[in-house]
Amino acid sequence: MKYITIYHANLNYAYLPERRYEFVIRNSYELIFDTYRESLPDDKYVFEASGYTIEQMAVKTPDVLEKLKAAIASGQCEFMGSPYAHPMLPNFPEEDGRWSIRFANDAYRKYLGIQPRSFWNPECGWRGYVKNQVADNGYRNLLQEFEQYSRSVDSDGNPLRPEIHAVEKIDNSQFYNFDFKYDLPGTEKALHFPFKNLEGMDPDTLRVFLRTDRVAVFGVRYFMSHPGHSLENYVELIRKFSQQNPGEPEGAMLIYADDAEYVGTNAWYNLKYCNDPDQIFERMPDAREKLVSMVNAVRKLGGFITFDEACNNLPALEDKITFNDNMAWHGGQASNWSGTPMARLLRPWQRIVREKLKSVESTLPPAVLERVWFHLTNSYNSDGQWPPTTKASPHIIYPFNYKYNFENLLAAELLLGGVDRSRIDACPLETMKAIFTMQQDLVLEKADELLVNGSAAEKEKASLARELIFRSRDTTSVPPGTRVLYPSEYEVRADALILARQLVGGVVVAGDK
Repeated sequence: MKYITIYHANLNYAYLPERRYEFVIRNSYELIFDTYRESLPDDKYVFEASGYTIEQMAVKTPDVLEKLKAAIASGQCEFMGSPYAHPMLPNFPEEDGRWSIRFANDAYRKYLGIQPRSFWNPECGWRGYVKNQVADNGYRNLLQEFEQYSRSVDSDGNPLRPEIHAVEKIDNSQFYNFDFKYDLPGTEKALHFPFKNLEGMDPDTLRVFLRTDRVAVFGVRYFMSHPGHSLENYVELIRKFSQQNPGEPEGAMLIYADDAEYVGTNAWYNLKYCNDPDQIFERMPDAREKLVSMVNAVRKLGGFITFDEACNNLPALEDKITFNDNMAWHGGQASNWSGTPMARLLRPWQRIVREKLKSVESTLPPAVLERVWFHLTNSYNSDGQWPPTTKASPHIIYPFNYKYNFENLLAAELLLGGVDRSRIDACPLETMKAIFTMQQDLVLEKADELLVNGSAAEKEKASLARELIFRSRDTTSVPPGTRVLYPSEYEVRADALILARQLVGGVVVAGDK
């Protein structure tokens, strides 16, 4: 069995402000490049990054970008592409996604001198046109997810994998779902070979290789030293799913296809698994050791190849493959990303700007037209409206990420000469209330407890926390009837909430997903 690792780099990451970009680049991306070059020179890997991420590396850490280019030139690293600013492709019109992929390709040619062959589809979000967006922009290999495939039906409504579909079908996922009810055998060929017959396309136009949460998520938890996720257990899991039937040609398997930031930093592991949003993107001092140990241990089971090699050098399955519209990875739905309070705020404004663009595009100089599309599609960045704010997970959207979306959308509108904002069906006051209130209430509840039972120092901090929450709830500075939420209005309130949360020693803001 051969093995594949894909490190997904995204500087548009939720909760990651620009002031921390260089820290993440050097402690994660550079660590990966250096470790493979110095300690694992014979092991291949895949590094994926958005066009935005590559441009930020070129500006902030050109020396690290040179290391990536050298790794690509040596053949040790395959570079994988994705849309420019990490939008959810199925949540926007097909044309818009094509522009975003084109802008990323422009960045790759400018800074790396290449057109990638393999494509990382953000969150594996699916709609029938995604395959065309990818293939028509020069890509020949596509990463998707086994769980999506095994829970999907074909164009006639027939489950592709009836035995799995019957027990794992998800009708209305509100968030991630890692509940695997089907005992998948280790000989599962859909994990070991590419597909060449993607429904709705000519054979071999786009080859599809599948990751699985049954294995890949274990890798994230291994790097985070999650209880029970030792290297020994990781290797045993990989061995379990590396079995092949007698007489079957050698296949390959993706053992890691997740955020690069988890190699070198803790990304937002503490937020996602430990209910702690204040201890994120910290350096992990054992990251290099863990990476070397993982690769060395897995190499004993078989060598490493690139994603492109797996898609084109291994025999392709004849089975038909497709995915249900609105699917996303981790058992979620693409609409989860478009249903958050911030997404509902931005979407009406985006639609009106887009309507104006389409009505005047024939009159715009080509350079202006391209610039409008650039800013509009950047405003679709998924992390500027994520995570969702629910009773089970009362998160907030990070101010910097929202600011990125807002400023790009404003730039698109200004280049078009403005739009009629009275047509925007959105209420910033209600959006802020939806995002902030649940977490504000949790902070106030803890502050009240500390004011009764805490030490003198804790009582002083709790009193300040209460004052910050009450002040942040004052919205008199937001003009009545306003239809857009300016980043400063959002940021001062979000910062007040974050500080208040820290003053009371943190609150539980999420369940284990």
